[in-house]
Amino acid sequence: MTSQAAGGEPVKLRTGDGTALQGVLYRPSGWCRRAVLISGGLGIPQRFYAPFASWLAQRGHLVMTFDLRGMGASRKPEHRHSLRGLDADMLTWARQDFPAAVQALSSRVDGESIILIGHSLGAHHALMTDARTQARIETLVSVAAGSGYWRDWAAPSRRVAPLLLHLAAPLLTPLLGYFPGKALRMVGDLPGPAMRQWTRWCRHPGFAWGAEPDLVQPSLESARFRIEAFSFTDDDAMTENCTRKLLTATPNAPSTLIVVKPVDVGLPRIGHTGAFRREAADALWPMLEAAILNG
Repeated sequence: MTSQAAGGEPVKLRTGDGTALQGVLYRPSGWCRRAVLISGGLGIPQRFYAPFASWLAQRGHLVMTFDLRGMGASRKPEHRHSLRGLDADMLTWARQDFPAAVQALSSRVDGESIILIGHSLGAHHALMTDARTQARIETLVSVAAGSGYWRDWAAPSRRVAPLLLHLAAPLLTPLLGYFPGKALRMVGDLPGPAMRQWTRWCRHPGFAWGAEPDLVQPSLESARFRIEAFSFTDDDAMTENCTRKLLTATPNAPSTLIVVKPVDVGLPRIGHTGAFRREAADALWPMLEAAILNG
């Protein structure tokens, strides 16, 4: 497949239930090596991944980012100040929004399978979506993703978890009709159903597949793509144990765990989001691309 020029161009996506989403497509300047979808972390808009997406496009890949309903550029005008009334939970995102993005990118490479880079919650979308969508994914490059049971979190996040999961979320979500995370500097604004579901998951030792096994387990078992999972020793949220638990929960998806110490790659820190910051371009981005090409 040939393309026009590197750089991001807006694209409109349409979900199965008719919801309009906003994505951005980054085209390589010549022949497309791989089609790569970037699925972002909870509350993180697609614009955060733009430098990395542009870099991949310059390396010859066709790359797409997207915002879930209620998030970033997909947030409708009526929800500009509040997500109250937005009926979307975690599985709405995984089974309506995520498939639309996968389909849109796959269609641009004549239906060929794609590579997914899933950051944190973004990796879960591939593991909790429908089998037809999973079949379009060749490899999931999981970055800082894992089981979200709060007692397994890294210390910085674990210390604030009781405030978030046992006080702020249960009190403010029903009061306001959504979770005002941006104002609280916690996670970001989330629809009420999504926040209630995520809270249930994070408070259960078995996370999503323990809290709602009938809803989640079939998808975990139908996932058969390869997983290249990156865990960072200084991640302030997801520990290596969290990542291992996630990989264990996907019995039919062959996986490799790559544990990275910042000092070993010449970085002072990586944390939960640092892998996609410009400071990591020389140290980590080639590692992520290698996982794409080796898939």
